[in-house]
Amino acid sequence: MSLTHLIGLALGVGAATVKLTLLLKCRFNHQFVAIYLRVFKPITRIIILGLILLTISGIGWILFGKIFTLLFIFKLALVLVIWILGPIIDNVVEPKYVKLAPVSGENPSQQFIRIQQHLITLETIATFLFYVVTILGVLV
Repeated sequence: MSLTHLIGLALGVGAATVKLTLLLKCRFNHQFVAIYLRVFKPITRIIILGLILLTISGIGWILFGKIFTLLFIFKLALVLVIWILGPIIDNVVEPKYVKLAPVSGENPSQQFIRIQQHLITLETIATFLFYVVTILGVLV
C-alpha cells in the first residue's frame, strides 16, 4: 500500500504542478494557450489517476486500522477538498477557458483573461493542497 500511495502522490502532485506551470506560462504568453489546450486533458487524467491511487491506498490503510488522529482527519478533509475542486475545474471552469481561448494571433478577450485568472486561482489552490497533504502525510 505504501508504494501505491507514493506512486499516486508522485503522479498527482507532479501532474498538478505541470498543469499549473503551463497555465502560468499561458498567462504571460497567450500564444502558449494553444499548446496548453492540446495537453491539459492527458495531464488531468494523470492527476485523477494519482488521486484514485492515493484514495484507494488510503482507504486500505483505514481498513487495516489506521488510527484517526486530528492531523489524519485534517489530511482526509483536504483530500476531499481536492476531490471537490477537481470536477469544478474540469467541468465548469476549463470548458469556459477552452471556449473563450483566443485563436492563434488573436488578442485575448477580457472574458478570457477573467476566466484564465479564475482557473489559475483554482489550480493554484488545488496544487497547494496537494503539497499540504504531502507534508501532512509525512507528519501522520
